[in-house]
Amino acid sequence: MDLNLVRTFISVYQNKSYTRASESLGVSQPAVSMAIRRLEEQVGEPLFVKNGRSIAPTRRAVALAEKLQQGMEIIDNALSVPDEHIVYCIEALSHYFEEVSDISIKVPPLDQTTLFDQLRSQQVDLVIDTTTHRESAFEIELIHREPIKVICRSDHPRITGDTLSKEQFYQEGHIIYKATREGRQFLELFAQEPLSPRIERKDVSNQAAMALSVADTYHLGLVFGSFADKWASRLGLKVLPMPIDCLDVPIHMIYHRRAVKDPNHIALRDNIKHQIKTLIHKQ
Repeated sequence: MDLNLVRTFISVYQNKSYTRASESLGVSQPAVSMAIRRLEEQVGEPLFVKNGRSIAPTRRAVALAEKLQQGMEIIDNALSVPDEHIVYCIEALSHYFEEVSDISIKVPPLDQTTLFDQLRSQQVDLVIDTTTHRESAFEIELIHREPIKVICRSDHPRITGDTLSKEQFYQEGHIIYKATREGRQFLELFAQEPLSPRIERKDVSNQAAMALSVADTYHLGLVFGSFADKWASRLGLKVLPMPIDCLDVPIHMIYHRRAVKDPNHIALRDNIKHQIKTLIHKQ
């Protein structure tokens, strides 16, 4: 059987779309359709049927996919030992991996669908993110939890101690994050008590912008504890415990299930977990 036909079939099966399969394979949609027709001629049965605006695999396709995916994974693992792994990591945690070799750290896309599509099409090897989205094709492994800290300027005229009351928290202006993927504000996701309205002065998209904005104003901001520890003294910031009862933020390692038993990918995952554990002990 032509391996190109197999790759095309698996891509269509995983993406449930000729269009997305063509994009992930870098070929035209007619070429994908033709490859599927050729494979259907070889197996003597239809492999996909229309299902509304998308397509659905037939029972024959499901049975075939289970066998062919395993075979292609073995072939791909044997042929491809990458010099460098592509890892998406939220920028607030990228400092954990500055000294790790053979890893190229990139900021993940905001669109969650794009993130999972790129994992599925092997454009990226692994994701380190706060997402809790579940999908059967992916492993989502909890590897760390980050406490939320309040930051303000060290010379803030009204916050002079090492703690912050709830009254002070709500009386001050706040720099906030733009809505998360779930469509809620960052604090709303992790607060364990009812929240009062905050005085919102500005919104930013990431923790680096948060820290820089706080350093340039007398507003409050929220960041991960490890991020605050790394940058507070350099930016002239004071780090304060949260006066609001909050959960620590779960950090997940996300990867496709085809990589579960891949020795190279196992080494990558172990390396990442070891690096986080080592740096946490140093803090």
